[in-house]
Amino acid sequence: MTSQYLFGIDIGTQSTRAALIDLDGHVIASASTPQNMAAPRPGWAEQDPQIWWQTTIQNIRRVFEISDIAPAQVLAIGVSGQMHGTVPIDTQGELLAHNVQLWCDKRPAQLVDQFTARPETAAAYQIAGSPPVASWLGFKILWEKIHRPEIYTCTWKFLLPKDYINLMLTGVAATDHSEASGAFLMDAATEDWSDELITLLGLDRAKLPDIKASAAVIGQVTDQTAALTGLSAGTPVVTGGGDMLCMLLAAGITRPGIASDVTGTSGIFSVFTEKPVLDPQLMNLHHVMPGWIPFGIIDSGGGALKWFRDACCESEKERAQSQGIDTYDLLSEMATEIDPGAEGLLFFPYLMGERTLGTPYARGVFFGLTPRTGKGAMVRAIKEGITFELRRTLEIVENAGHSIDLIYHNGGGARSELWNQIKADIYQKPVRTFESSEGGILGAAILAGVGAEVYPDPAAGAEKCLHVAQEFIPNPANYSRYDALYKIFTDLHDRFQTPYNRLKNV
Repeated sequence: MTSQYLFGIDIGTQSTRAALIDLDGHVIASASTPQNMAAPRPGWAEQDPQIWWQTTIQNIRRVFEISDIAPAQVLAIGVSGQMHGTVPIDTQGELLAHNVQLWCDKRPAQLVDQFTARPETAAAYQIAGSPPVASWLGFKILWEKIHRPEIYTCTWKFLLPKDYINLMLTGVAATDHSEASGAFLMDAATEDWSDELITLLGLDRAKLPDIKASAAVIGQVTDQTAALTGLSAGTPVVTGGGDMLCMLLAAGITRPGIASDVTGTSGIFSVFTEKPVLDPQLMNLHHVMPGWIPFGIIDSGGGALKWFRDACCESEKERAQSQGIDTYDLLSEMATEIDPGAEGLLFFPYLMGERTLGTPYARGVFFGLTPRTGKGAMVRAIKEGITFELRRTLEIVENAGHSIDLIYHNGGGARSELWNQIKADIYQKPVRTFESSEGGILGAAILAGVGAEVYPDPAAGAEKCLHVAQEFIPNPANYSRYDALYKIFTDLHDRFQTPYNRLKNV
């Protein structure tokens, strides 16, 4: 019998990727292409969706080239992608802008400020299940309506990044509940677009795509796309989901009591609940299965470490290249030589502002520099600072009555043993990693498997594909130091809010 496979596609911030995955969740062949994010102004973040599609075509063709698997062996395709990106298309499916707002773009911040001053804000929060923040798709569309009215007027549908790829694959415009719940335009109770929220933001419902279940088949690969990519025409394509929720599915976050720390470009701490947790310090997204994910997020998680590497570590890049190792591995080795607490150096990872735990006008800060401070201490402080920030979410979740016993760590940061141990020590919880950090692309493939009836539901697919690599046990010897630094971290964070907000006019 010929083996059968699932195909996953991921549209990330730093790269696009495609992979063939077997029915047990193992990647058989994959290809990726790096990409850059433009930041033309402070708080702005942009990419060109046409590049996502062009590199996806290259990735798909490369996967088939390096494997001996025929396109006809692919049962279905699932796409995950960076969330909240604002992709305008016309009635012909043509792209109307090549500089679209990304998930971490904060240009709608002042629009959110104006909205939160309105008396309807409290009622809107109850409907949406999350507080209004600049990252949500609805406010990004509102910004387009105000500042680029010619694009808004000509737009047939505003799609999300993975939805744009689905459109190119199938010709069908649709989105899923995970993405719709991140728009501040969906009713959390009915799980459909909310006419009340759409009216409050002054938008047109007709410009929003239909909402489908993440594992629902929305269409098939077209003949034209098959010719471009090498995929078989007629291959089913499911709606897919936002990368964060696909990562959580692949990480087995399908029941209460388990938390997830996803350290990619951003840093996200989340848990599974049946309904949204209505705490103004938390956000909620619908899962790619029945259920909700309350979470906290840092828009510059691993992205802050990438910034430091690129801006300050040219000699380390050269050294790593000469040694045949990754620059991140070299920086981690340097940080390992520094004791926990980084000699009192604290890093505040707000290069792209904050969402709910602070102001969107926040900036990154090193606090506690001395003449002794070297790059190793700075790298360790970055990793600890990101973890301190996520610990705030852990405390909020547990204080709301959701006890956490175990944390799964996923994303690029999970490749660092030092960072895994830092997280275990600061959270004071066991931290587990996976055999391979496939993240969103595996979750997308699981959804494709449900659509192809390989798995009865997403939770069953996740259980079949979950492969734990290692567990990191917290070291009580580090608790007191980290607790003391954490108190300083939260105190300074609160004190920084006033000067941060003054930056919006500078």
